Amino acid sequence: MNNSSQLLIVDDEEYVRDTLEMLLAPEGYQLTFAVSGQEALEKAEDLMPDLILSDVMMPNMDGFELCEHLRTNPKLAEVPIILLTALDDRESRLRAIEAGADDFLSKPVDRVELRARIRTITRLNRYRRLMTERSRFEWAVEQFDDGFLILGDGDVIRYMNSTARLYLGIFKDSDIANEGFLQRIDKLYKREPAFAWENWPDANVAQSPRYLVRPDTNDEPSLWLQVNVLDAPAVQESEQLVHLRDVTEKMLLQRQMWSFHTIVSHKLRTPLNALMVLPVLTDNKMNFSKEETQDLLKTVQGAMDRLQNQLMEVLQYVDSTHLCKLNTSFNLSELPTLLANLQGELELGTVMLSIDESLPEQALRFSKEGVELVLRELLANAKKFHPQNSPQIEISIQPDDVQTVVLSVNDNGLHLPNEVLSKVWTPYYQNERFFSGEVQGMGLGLAMVARLVWGSEGNCKFYNREDQVGIRVELTLPLSQL
Repeated sequence: MNNSSQLLIVDDEEYVRDTLEMLLAPEGYQLTFAVSGQEALEKAEDLMPDLILSDVMMPNMDGFELCEHLRTNPKLAEVPIILLTALDDRESRLRAIEAGADDFLSKPVDRVELRARIRTITRLNRYRRLMTERSRFEWAVEQFDDGFLILGDGDVIRYMNSTARLYLGIFKDSDIANEGFLQRIDKLYKREPAFAWENWPDANVAQSPRYLVRPDTNDEPSLWLQVNVLDAPAVQESEQLVHLRDVTEKMLLQRQMWSFHTIVSHKLRTPLNALMVLPVLTDNKMNFSKEETQDLLKTVQGAMDRLQNQLMEVLQYVDSTHLCKLNTSFNLSELPTLLANLQGELELGTVMLSIDESLPEQALRFSKEGVELVLRELLANAKKFHPQNSPQIEISIQPDDVQTVVLSVNDNGLHLPNEVLSKVWTPYYQNERFFSGEVQGMGLGLAMVARLVWGSEGNCKFYNREDQVGIRVELTLPLSQL
């Protein structure tokens, strides 16, 4: 039998201690011995035993006095106590109860009865401690702004704090029994990324944070909840403690920082490069004709005008609240122009676009800035990971259903190992190690693409192409219903 309960046995007679050890050791209890009441008090302070089994008749401090001392100690006041004695009169039993003993057995003790009493009391004490810990836990988690749930059998909701009820829209206890956790969240959220949820609720399998995403709607902004499975002493082995944390502000901040960096990097590089002509004009060793000087000045003036315009765009972006604004859309008829501009900025060669004939008049429920940032990231990656940095890129948009389209980006670069394919949407994961052994950038680009798409009720997939070497990225994006 595997029993982890800690028993403190108190008796001044060695043969009694040996007898009790022979009787209880096979039951799997952890046994500690004391030869006097004073030693028992000292060891009980250190051990916090699940049960104290004490003889009554001992010198200096008898079993009754030991009980009284234990009950006046706040730390030990609730430890169960069984007294063993040769006394079998009513007065002794009453004194044992008054001293605080939980049970009283007369010697010689029946072995079967003693084992049964100990087993029952330790189980009850373990349950009492669990309930005390759970009460403290429930009080504590009610003070947090985060959501906490206890799930049993993988999906049955056993407990929710008020914040978790708010996140899941459950306000009556009767509603908890009607559906499981996954069934409930799937009515309100998308589970992202999908691979991190495949082994739910295993806390050790997920290679990426688990999120619940409520995408933007015309009435409400997006909501992001990070989901973690925690270990807690108040939770039984068959249960899981689930932590829900609102990380919406963090997601929006990361997205704004990433998009700001991307916009600044690409929009300001060209005019700044053109301004490098200025040192040439001021070089006394250079003898330019009047016509050459005028041409160079025109180049500088054009760069300055463009730089001013680009800086104004950046400032306008900084003034906006966030990238995916509500009630925004992007008409697919604008895509060829946007793509041509990106092709020029990124100095790409072949970029082919195919749009299903039923779609040019349709609009994505996605801001123009968002479409631009997503395509820029995917096109830049296609170039960066191509062996000669000159990929052939094919972009197509096909209807998925009446509410969504699939935007696919195909290149002819290299295939990726399967373990890389499963991690490309993970923040700070850098595929450059696989290609060159070097780390460039922060590894946030594809992760932010995914979060931008997930936050707009879309979906992301990343494949090795089957028809040839290269990568295929598929983004499922919602159509505007305005």
